[in-house]
Amino acid sequence: LLPVVDTPGIELVAAEAEVAWFARVLIPELRQVGSADQVAGGWAVASSRISAVEDRLTALEASAPDDAGRARARALRDAVRTSRVHLNESVRSGATDTLVRDLDAIAARLETALCVPNPGG
Repeated sequence: LLPVVDTPGIELVAAEAEVAWFARVLIPELRQVGSADQVAGGWAVASSRISAVEDRLTALEASAPDDAGRARARALRDAVRTSRVHLNESVRSGATDTLVRDLDAIAARLETALCVPNPGG
């Protein structure tokens, strides 16, 4: 017999890893680049990856086998979506005086969403 594979659970773990990358790798890298133009460039390169994980979380919410999985996917998706919009607005404004504060707020939002325990594991 082949083992039963929890595909939605595996996909949720992979999506969580992308959210963690956003919070723990991308945001700190953007904080360190120095100028608003460099932040905009870094975000331009990474934004498609963030949009992809947002789409994946939307699909996982729809296909989750239970309410807990749906809630987890939705919470992560909402944090990613809000963070993506916030970062787009920060980059578009070009306000260097608030950029670091904005990036810190985005990282905190993502970390809060990540700290909610995964119901499947």
